[in-house]
Amino acid sequence: MSLKVAIYYDWLNQWGGAERVLLDILKLYPQADIYTLDYQPQKTPWLPKTHQVFTLNLKNKLIYTPLYSYRLEQIDFSNYDLLISTTSHVGHSFLTLPKTFYLCYFHNINRYLYQVPPFLLKAILKIYQKVDFIYAQRPDALFCNSQTVAKRIQKHYHRQATVIYPGIDTDKFIPGTKKAQNYFLLVSRLVKHKKVDLAIKAFKQLNYPLKIVGTGRDYKYFKKLAKNHPNIQFLGSVSESKLIHLYQNTQALIHPQFEDFGLTILEAMACGRGVIAYRRGGATETVINGKTGIFFNYQNPQSLVLAVKTKTLSLC
Repeated sequence: MSLKVAIYYDWLNQWGGAERVLLDILKLYPQADIYTLDYQPQKTPWLPKTHQVFTLNLKNKLIYTPLYSYRLEQIDFSNYDLLISTTSHVGHSFLTLPKTFYLCYFHNINRYLYQVPPFLLKAILKIYQKVDFIYAQRPDALFCNSQTVAKRIQKHYHRQATVIYPGIDTDKFIPGTKKAQNYFLLVSRLVKHKKVDLAIKAFKQLNYPLKIVGTGRDYKYFKKLAKNHPNIQFLGSVSESKLIHLYQNTQALIHPQFEDFGLTILEAMACGRGVIAYRRGGATETVINGKTGIFFNYQNPQSLVLAVKTKTLSLC
C-alpha cells in the first residue's frame, strides 16, 4: 500500500528560495496533495500540474493570523499517512490524529509575531504568542533551514528542531569560464524587510553598476528610490539560465538583509563568485569571511559602501 501524503505551504503566489525547497519536497512525493492559504496559478507557473491543490483563498494579511490558524485546524487529514508542512507562518497549527505523522519544516517562525512586531499590535501579539506556543507543540517532528531558525524555535517554542540546510542544483549552478564583468548583483523579492533600499542607497554613492533581479510589492518604492541613477538596473524576473549567467559574471552578490538562511548566497558561490553580506543570520553559516565573501557589520549604506570598496580594492 502506497503512502498517502499531504504537503502544506503558506502562500502559493510568488517565487523565491522557500519555493525552491517546496519543489524539492514535491519531487520526493510526486503524488502528494497540496494545501495552502492562497493559490494564484498565474504567479506560480513553476508549480507542477500533477498535484491537486486545495486552497482556503485567504490573502496574506498580518491581522488575520489567528483566523488562518483556526481555519487550518478545520482541515481533516485523517485519510493521510504523512503531513509535511513547510512554513514561515502558521503551518504548525494543524490538528491531526495519531495515525497521521505530522512533520513541520520551518523557514522561519512568524516574523511579525516575534522579530518585528508592529508597534500598535504589540500588546495583542504578546497574548497570541501564548496561543502560538501551544500550536508549536502539535507537530510530531520539527525541522528547519538553519541554526539561526533553530535557536528561535528553541527560544520561543522550547523545542529542538533538526537543521536540514536547503540545497541547490550544482549541475546547473557552476562557475563560468570568463572573468567577472563590471557589475554587482542583488537577487531578492522586492519587499522592504529584504533591505534592498540599503543596497540602492549605497550604490547611489558608489556609482558602480548594480543589477537587481526580482519582483515584489515594493518594486515602485525601490524604483523611485533609484531614480536618476542609471547605474542601478531593475531586471525583474529572469529565467534560470539568465540568472546563472548573471551569477557567473558578477563581481559579487550583494546580500544586505538579515536572512533566515539565504539560498542566493549558495547559488552565487556555486557559480564561483563571492558574496558581500550583512554579518547576521544564515549568511554567517555559509560565508567564509575573506575567502568566499566579505561581511559588513552594520545594516546601513556606509558599512556596505566600505565592504564594496574593500572588494574592488582586492581586485586591483
